[in-house]
Amino acid sequence: MAVVLSLLREASVLCEGGEAAKYIKDAVRLLSSQEIYAPSITRFRDGDRIATQYYDGLIRLQQPGRQRKRSVVDAYRDKRSTSDARRRVSGEVRQALENEHLWSFDVLQLERVSEHHALSQLALKLFGRWKVCEMLQCPEDTMTRWLLSIEAHYHPVNAYHNATHAADVLQATSFFLDAPSVATYVVESHAAASLIAATIHDLDHPGRGNAFLINTRQSLSILYNDLSVLENHHVALAFQLTLQQSNNKINLSVLGFVSSFNFTDNLSMEDVTSFINILANLPREEFGSMRSCIVEMVLATDIRRHFEYLAKFNQMELTDERESEREAHSITICNMLLKCADISNPAREWALCERWAHRIVQEYFEQTREEKEKALPVTMAFFDRETCNVPLTQVGFVDMFAREAFSCWTQFARLPQVLKQLESNYERWRSMADGWTSAHNNSLHS
Repeated sequence: MAVVLSLLREASVLCEGGEAAKYIKDAVRLLSSQEIYAPSITRFRDGDRIATQYYDGLIRLQQPGRQRKRSVVDAYRDKRSTSDARRRVSGEVRQALENEHLWSFDVLQLERVSEHHALSQLALKLFGRWKVCEMLQCPEDTMTRWLLSIEAHYHPVNAYHNATHAADVLQATSFFLDAPSVATYVVESHAAASLIAATIHDLDHPGRGNAFLINTRQSLSILYNDLSVLENHHVALAFQLTLQQSNNKINLSVLGFVSSFNFTDNLSMEDVTSFINILANLPREEFGSMRSCIVEMVLATDIRRHFEYLAKFNQMELTDERESEREAHSITICNMLLKCADISNPAREWALCERWAHRIVQEYFEQTREEKEKALPVTMAFFDRETCNVPLTQVGFVDMFAREAFSCWTQFARLPQVLKQLESNYERWRSMADGWTSAHNNSLHS
């Protein structure tokens, strides 16, 4: 498809100004909008067991059988001037948050010193810096309550898909938005939407993947017809919590921890059970647009659609200055941005990369164990604690998903150091593979 579109674009240039050029451009736009993209598995070695199982387990799922809008550059030239004076945080938390604008930011350190409230602490600082409340016309107290509610609906028992992972993705999203070459093309409302989408993108994750939910015929898989089951649930629940009935009051039992959590000077239990609708003041049209963007960005994190979104990103023509195309490009960029943020662990500094890898592996170990106990199809058989070679799983993930995505993204965002770190980590995993034994799987560091 990429070749076909390339040929059509070349033909359009040759026919510039004629009637044929118009029809060719219409054809390119139509083809680019259809969800007809699939990975080319032939890029991997024949008989690559790990690549094949990643494909079966994460992509195929079923087992065999208007007005010009401001860019981020225009809107946030002075974003770093936001004061944190109103928030009362410990010295350790404040210190852990100091480097939130750097790729080396240690969210696991923030998790520790904030007593597993990394998401709410980081989000309040980043949302302030990016002026999200200003964009949404939302009081800061409402945003604080909303963030506490969202954080409370993540599952701390999950080794990987918990609120700290959401905080990690949020920080990566903010870091990518800071890149000048990205900010130039992202409109103001889409930047805010991407930060919200990152915050909610794995809300209420059960610690089991889509394939598991489908194979066990969970109610969510039935509700969403086996299509992006978890991603649909994450974003639907987020809007249900935000727009819930009974004057948008939160279930007090969900936020029992707040009474001992000194988060702001003015937060009380009465406040916590008050309004949390951060979108309440948006005009109907702006609400619809914001909701649409958030939904699309969260759905873009479905790894099953990874290659589709990668193809769409690569097919952008940023020379098209029409407003309709400018907004479409902004959304495409944000979709790719959030996808890369979601799978950014292999590109983090080694100490973080290794710990995140151990966390996701442990979660997959538990899924494999349960699948075997219940005689279910095993989603990814190589994630068996008794036989797994963890370094090879990380090498396989980079080969299958991360390298191509980050090669494209870092070239666009002009962040070569991120790709360099990815390759450095890749080589380190490869060097560890031969000496890895199943005994190592019982002492993973998370």
